[in-house]
This record gives sequence, structure tokens and C-alpha cells, in this order.
Amino acid sequence: MSQMDQSLSIAILAYPGSLKSAVYGLQDILGHAARISDAELKLDLLEDFSAAVDRYDAVVLPPSAGTVRLEEVPALPAFLQHLHGRGAVVCSACTGLTFVAAAGLAEGRKVTTHWGLEQRLSATYPDLRLDTDRLLIEYSDLITAGGLMAWVDLALALIERFLGYPVAVATARHFIVDFRRRDQRWFRRFLPELRHGDASILKVQHFLETRSGDDVSVADMVRTSGLPARTFQRRFKLATGLAPKQYLQELRIERARDLLIETDRPVSDICFAVGYNDPPSFVRLFSRLSGLTPGAFREQYRRQSDMAG
Repeated sequence: MSQMDQSLSIAILAYPGSLKSAVYGLQDILGHAARISDAELKLDLLEDFSAAVDRYDAVVLPPSAGTVRLEEVPALPAFLQHLHGRGAVVCSACTGLTFVAAAGLAEGRKVTTHWGLEQRLSATYPDLRLDTDRLLIEYSDLITAGGLMAWVDLALALIERFLGYPVAVATARHFIVDFRRRDQRWFRRFLPELRHGDASILKVQHFLETRSGDDVSVADMVRTSGLPARTFQRRFKLATGLAPKQYLQELRIERARDLLIETDRPVSDICFAVGYNDPPSFVRLFSRLSGLTPGAFREQYRRQSDMAG
């Protein structure tokens, strides 16, 4: 089908609390792409999810400004199932994934959202396979995007899919945004949950906050908790979403990010300061969790600071 005679139908689902800048921004970006491609675009802004609607090529769930409350839009999951069943590509950005999960549309596949939502969504939907290192994950019938501003990447992915690569590139240039960003590990911060209500586990978390740079073992954590070892392992994972060793690893790498941003210390010094004694292994671990080597991570933030200044 040529772009000149193409007709495209997209619905933006403006549920209560959806981010207005994203709702209007999606309209602007998609509308511009349609204009420069001469495509006929039917772009609907939907707030009523109870009535039967026509078929759409794609439906988009923008991010929200706050916590998504399913009880405020009980009809939306079934509405998504209906549109998906009629062939629509279901798309979500950030908190919009909540509705995808409630509708059961992930079907065991990896999806993404903002990393800060990972623990809550995993607790509510245990079968949801989250990969929050990825900024965008695409399937033929489902596209999920990560952080709060990832609706831009989602819009460009839709443009590339339906209107072609050249139109997507031209649109990205017009709005001066990066095209085909796929990784959000650069922006990730480790912010552990402390409001889980388990006093014994919280005691260990506080212990690790002050001792993460030391030679800390799981046995040390068990002793600090005052719990039997197996009970500690189970309750720690339940409260934090991570095994004790993974939690300590994330905490140490977060400390390393701070030192890379705030100091000029060599990477080898930072490696030892955060509790590791093998710089090459530290660099590999940092790269896996952050998406950049320590040196590249530091340079990235310096460039961002220079641009901001």
C-alpha cells in the first residue's frame, strides 16, 4: 500500500489522570507525520470506554501524571480486549502498561514500563514479564514503552510502522528528538522500596545503606535481621522484589553512578569504594546494569550538564 493513498486510524485513550502533554503531544507528532506523508489520518481522542467503536489500526495508552487507578475506569481493560480482538495494535507508555496487564494482553511476552513501577506491577501481576532495561519493545500486535517521556519513542515507532522509515526520520528531525532509542538503563536509578512494613527487612536495608561498600555477606544480613536464614531469604525477596545478593549489587552500582557523576575519581578507585575488588568485572557489571561503561556514563552526564548550562 503506498503512502500517498494510505488511510490510518489511531485512537488515543485519554483515561482519567492521563498526562495531558502526552495526549496533545501524540496528536501533534502523529498529525505532522500524516501531513508530510499525505496519509489520511483519522485520529480520535477517546474518553468513553463503554460504547462499541469502529476498528482502529492502533490504540495508544499515554502515561499518567500519577498513580493509575483501575477502579476509576473499570471498562477499559475489556475495551482494550475488544479493540485488540478487532486487529488494533495496542500501545502503552509508562503507566499505561497497567491497563495492558489488566486486560491480559502481554500473554507471557516481555514488556516494558518505567523501572520505578516494576515492583508494584510484578506484585499485582506475577505472570507479567517485565524488562525495564528496554525503552521500547515491539510485537506485531503490542508495543510497550518505558519512561514518562517514552510516548515520543512510541509515536515514532507507530509512524515508522504505518507510514515508513523516511517519514519517521523526518518527523524526529522536525521535533528535534532522537529516533530509535531503545535502552533506558542510562536513566535508571535504584530506589528500593522501604514502605513494605517488614521491620526486620527494613533493618537490613538500613544496615546495607551504611555498609554496602564493605565486604558484606548474606550471612551478615541474616544476623542483622534476627531471622532464620530461609525465612530471611523469603521475606527479603517478598519485601524488596530482589534476592539479597541482587539487592546489594544494585545498591553498589547506584553508589558507583553517584561517584561517577559527583567526583573525578578513577573508575578503579570507584570500583574498590563501592565494595568490588576486580575492576574489569566491575566494568562488565556496571555496563550490563547501566547500558554504558563507567567512562561513557560519566561522559554522558557531563554532556547533559554542558547542554543544560
